[in-house]
Amino acid sequence: MKFKTIIGLLPFLILSCNNSKSKKVDERKISKDSLRVDTVDFPTKIEVPKIDTLARIESENNASVTVSADDVTKAYVDLNTSDSILTLNANMRLDHRIFGYENPDTNSKRLFLLSIFTNDVKNNPFKLPLGAYYETSGLDEKGLKLKYKNITGNFVQATFIDATKIKGTTLYLEKKWVEIIPKK
Repeated sequence: MKFKTIIGLLPFLILSCNNSKSKKVDERKISKDSLRVDTVDFPTKIEVPKIDTLARIESENNASVTVSADDVTKAYVDLNTSDSILTLNANMRLDHRIFGYENPDTNSKRLFLLSIFTNDVKNNPFKLPLGAYYETSGLDEKGLKLKYKNITGNFVQATFIDATKIKGTTLYLEKKWVEIIPKK
């Protein structure tokens, strides 16, 4: 049995020996040009779809706030004070993202933002006319205030007052983001 196996393998062994005696190639002399892929031509530039940066920021930050559910920082106003200023002190462990709208409608123009997210605030990427801030102390530093006016449906009406205090801009914040401490 062993003899038949050796006889059967003999032609393969002979061919193998002949192939090993073929012309040797000096691997050091192989150039990149001599190497090529015959099966697939790869494009030199792969087109990756661009993701709109603002849409990505919007989506990611909204998702984070949504996951937080009720465990978020809210703005508050104490109606027992004479000035009725809205206040929000950021807490790095709690999310917040509160837009001020031109009308009491989340589809209306956005004017203002209080957010814990740097990519919402830094350089005002949404180009909000009244700016983007981490907390209301950022307003105070610029001589700005956010004064409570009243409740309109599911919104809190407020006035954004600039340093001149002559005229303010009315804006609306979703009521779910504002805690109102009633008069005693």
